[in-house]
Amino acid sequence: MIRNAPCTRHKYARLVSIFLLPLLLVSCGTASRAALASTTTSSTTTTVPPRALKLTFAAPFLPQNFNPNTPAGDQSITREVMVNVWPSVFYENSKYLPVLNSALMTSAELVSTNPEKIVYKINPKAVWSDGVPISASDFIFNWKAQLGDRNFLEASGSQYLANSTVGYGDIKSMTASNGGKTVTVIFKKYFSEWESLFNPLVPAHIAQRIGWNSGFEIASPTVEVSGGPYQISEVIPGKEIKLTRNPHYWAKPAVIPELVFLDDPNPNDYPAQFANGSLNLVDARATDLLYSNLKALKNVSTSLVPSHSILELLFNLSKSPLSDPQVREAIALAIDRKAIVQSALGSYDSSATPAGNNIYAPGEPQYQNDGSGYLTSNPAKAVDVLLADGYTRSSKGIMTKDGRPLVLTMSVDSSSSQLLYVEEMITEELSAVGIVVNPDNYPSGVLDSSVLSKGNFDMAIAEESASPNATFHVSRYQSSGTQSNDNYMHYSSKLADTLISKAYTELDPATSAKIYNQLDQLIWKDLPSIPLYSVPNVLAYNVGYNFIANSTSSSTVFWNSSAWSYIPQK
Repeated sequence: MIRNAPCTRHKYARLVSIFLLPLLLVSCGTASRAALASTTTSSTTTTVPPRALKLTFAAPFLPQNFNPNTPAGDQSITREVMVNVWPSVFYENSKYLPVLNSALMTSAELVSTNPEKIVYKINPKAVWSDGVPISASDFIFNWKAQLGDRNFLEASGSQYLANSTVGYGDIKSMTASNGGKTVTVIFKKYFSEWESLFNPLVPAHIAQRIGWNSGFEIASPTVEVSGGPYQISEVIPGKEIKLTRNPHYWAKPAVIPELVFLDDPNPNDYPAQFANGSLNLVDARATDLLYSNLKALKNVSTSLVPSHSILELLFNLSKSPLSDPQVREAIALAIDRKAIVQSALGSYDSSATPAGNNIYAPGEPQYQNDGSGYLTSNPAKAVDVLLADGYTRSSKGIMTKDGRPLVLTMSVDSSSSQLLYVEEMITEELSAVGIVVNPDNYPSGVLDSSVLSKGNFDMAIAEESASPNATFHVSRYQSSGTQSNDNYMHYSSKLADTLISKAYTELDPATSAKIYNQLDQLIWKDLPSIPLYSVPNVLAYNVGYNFIANSTSSSTVFWNSSAWSYIPQK
């Protein structure tokens, strides 16, 4: 039974690569970006028998739009749900390596670099759950939709909106052959991260009928037809989404018959829910209380796992006074990032340090610390910068220019006590240099959909994704009118655009990383945003469940969910 209604949503972090599990894994490694690569298969099937009828996951909110390739649907929870339903050509495993989805594809090969040519061969058995074959028409439609092709319009006449056109805008042509089961893609220029395209594949025959932007706000197996091991079988607004095995799936069926996404935004409830059996899996941002409470539970495996989401302070450069680079510099000098990290994370994560890079997260091999100049607070220098910029300090200590006091709003997700605490610290630090900050906070799910994307903020604290594959998340630093739809800061730099374009067409990964780090140095100079820290996740699940892998921002814990199993403990 399907019950449809809007649910809450929240995610600012762009999750670059979240892919579907096939039970036959095909490694395609990063070497394929620099040389011609053919795919081979190896079996990783398991004989572990299922002993649980379902697994229930604590979701902080439920999706309102089930198309993660749109700005409205580009949410972490949407991808966690739809990774089980809509297939992708490649998925990224827990080690960040691209792996071919051999349930969907028989091969995906880079056959030429001049011009760059990719040949995709679709599994002849691959079919949507309504019986329509998965074919080249799906690939071609997804290309056009992601490109924002003006010939593709909603019934209302509005143009398709895509979360990013990166890569899709570089495709010159796509042709079908072999009865629609082979797709040949030719690029205008070399695009190094081609494995990240078609992630996920939206059913063309459905989207053409109901629309791309808002058609998938309806949750129904006749709308979100499945091309994966699970299908959406029930949606109870404000309560849960239930996934059950897709009876039309042509590959090995999921081991656990049912996955339940529980609308469960209160981490304080998790220990009791584990104890009474209403919850089996938590993958959430860590807090001292959540980690310690879950760690104390018996028969629950609990660990801190790396997160590649970076908490950032974002500036809206389209509005005065933050369009003034001296004001942003003064804010950066006033903030004590080291103290913020120690206060927010030090009680349970002694290794936490301020993030020093806008592109790569700490611990990644490409990471270099370019933010050492803004590590601790320097209020005297911050005041000097503002005075040199024409500000004067009133008798009440407030910085004023042209008769206008320096007053800013700051927005966070008010459901997070940790974010509220960080907001309070920054507010106090800016007050010390004469900058007044008024909180303007929003419930879970509202900040991204109604505030950041519409430019209705001065400053905001939100998460942004980082990963070794930088191409898809650096679009937030591209000028409007290029390939970016998520440049919430309204940052514009011809040099940044040039560096981004140069990096993602570079064949050598080391050279590409060097260019991206040059971009990071430019961002630290221009300060459209300030990275604060990388927050670890708490991963907890009942002992007895198997093959649940560490979650990161670029590889959801559900990347291999169809292989999960359960063996009761003796």
